[in-house]
Amino acid sequence: MEGPSDLRFWRKVLHRTFPQHRFDVRNMSNRPRLIRESVRLLETFRDAHYPAGVIVLDQDKNPCSTDLSDLFDETVRAELRRPIDERYLFLCIAKRKIESWYLADSEAVQSVFPSVQYDMPNDTSIWGKRKLGELCRAAGLTYNEISFAEQIAPHFSANRAMKFSESLTIGWARVEAAVGRAQGITYE
Repeated sequence: MEGPSDLRFWRKVLHRTFPQHRFDVRNMSNRPRLIRESVRLLETFRDAHYPAGVIVLDQDKNPCSTDLSDLFDETVRAELRRPIDERYLFLCIAKRKIESWYLADSEAVQSVFPSVQYDMPNDTSIWGKRKLGELCRAAGLTYNEISFAEQIAPHFSANRAMKFSESLTIGWARVEAAVGRAQGITYE
């Protein structure tokens, strides 16, 4: 994961969604370090006999996911090019920022901001931290990434959110592929 808010969110969501699995969620502090350390992480996870590895990062201003893949070492890129059913390492890219995924679950957002009217678009990839800041201000709060990630995680449903985020749909399929590898099953 890129940072501490991602760590707090994913640790709760993954363990709640897939309680039969153990996840080793790591905070790499920032994108450059995550990319730089990806080969070492891949080796560490394989040495620990984990059934799969998942990297989650924001698209930010990169125009496409191929550009993001090109930032990784050739060892990682080679793994990402393998067919999904043969892949050990999975890359999940949040279009714009991870906050667009949070905002794709209006029920979870309303749980965090019960007094604020939330009109969600058909695709939340147009939003990010700025929209969360607006919602916080409307609720009389100051936006704090870590606090918000912790608050929304218990309410977040990927199944609800995927309807409003194409990048989450793709990313969640990668997570399910990694989980399925651990169980020897395929998620539809």
